[in-house]
Parts: sequence; structure tokens; C-alpha cells
Amino acid sequence: MQCALCRIKECVKGKNCSVIKSGLEYTGNDLKAIQISAWLESDGMKRTKLEEIAIYAKSLGYTKIGIAFCVEYEREARLVYDILSRYFEVFSVCCKVCSFEKASLEIKKFKDIEYEAVCNPIGQAMLLNDDLTNLNIMLGLKTGYDILFAKYSEAPAITLPVEELPQLADSEIDIIE
Repeated sequence: MQCALCRIKECVKGKNCSVIKSGLEYTGNDLKAIQISAWLESDGMKRTKLEEIAIYAKSLGYTKIGIAFCVEYEREARLVYDILSRYFEVFSVCCKVCSFEKASLEIKKFKDIEYEAVCNPIGQAMLLNDDLTNLNIMLGLKTGYDILFAKYSEAPAITLPVEELPQLADSEIDIIE
């Protein structure tokens, strides 16, 4: 497939350009998830990504949300935690949890200090897996760390853009029950 190069996009009118449609069926939670996603897409309300995540999670009956965050964004993680904890049981894990010393993993140090910690995205995922989260939010995880976290997370993982967080400071999320 080379959809990025296609200028016609007849798929939006129902043309099937591939073989995957035959035999593909949305059922159960996948059907509910795509229905919720389509509703969010076409609803017309301007929502933040966090609002969309909360509505999506609540609509699927999720009760436990995990936040895997970079220590550089501790303040933002606290804000997301405070907002989501109104609606969900929330667990959070910073990137340096159970950290490894860079030299022990043959990683070059950037600072002249005795112990320079490397992030532990697999550890973050394992801890949130232990909390039995239904959905995990990645906040500020650097490239590669986010990939490892998503790979080892047993719950679906989504990135929340840090750039949208300043507008959330005093926000209420309107979750449709």
C-alpha cells in the first residue's frame, strides 16, 4: 500500500483498494471502540485529546488509567492525574522508576556524576500491568522509550501531547454517561 502517494482517495467513497476488507469484521469491544471513535470524529464538538481519551475510556467501561510520564513533565503528569482521578482510578509511573545506571547498560554518560539514571520504560509498563490498568497514557516519553513502553504495556497505550496541557489547568471534562 502507498496511500500517502494516492491523490484520488476513492476509499472515502467505498472503493476497496486492498484485500483486507474481505474477512475483516469488527465485533465485541473492537466494534464498540470503532463506534465510539467514529462518534468522537463526527460529533463536531471541539475537544482536547485528554477529553477524547476520557470519553473513549469511560464509554468502553474502563475504570483504571495509567500514566507513564517523563520526569521532566512531573507538573503536567500531576495535572492529568488530578483531572482524570475525578472519573477513574489513576496510577502513575515516572520514567526513572527502578532506574538503571547508564554505564551498567553500556550507555555513555552525559553528566559528570556518579550515578546517571537511564529511563526504564519496560519497568513503567510492568508496574502499570501489575495495576491492571485498562488504558495507559504516555506523557512526554522520548522516542524509543515510548516504543518500548507500548511494546510491553498489556493495556492499549496512547500518547497525550504535552503541548495541549497548559490549556487544561482549570478544565472540567464533560464525560457523557
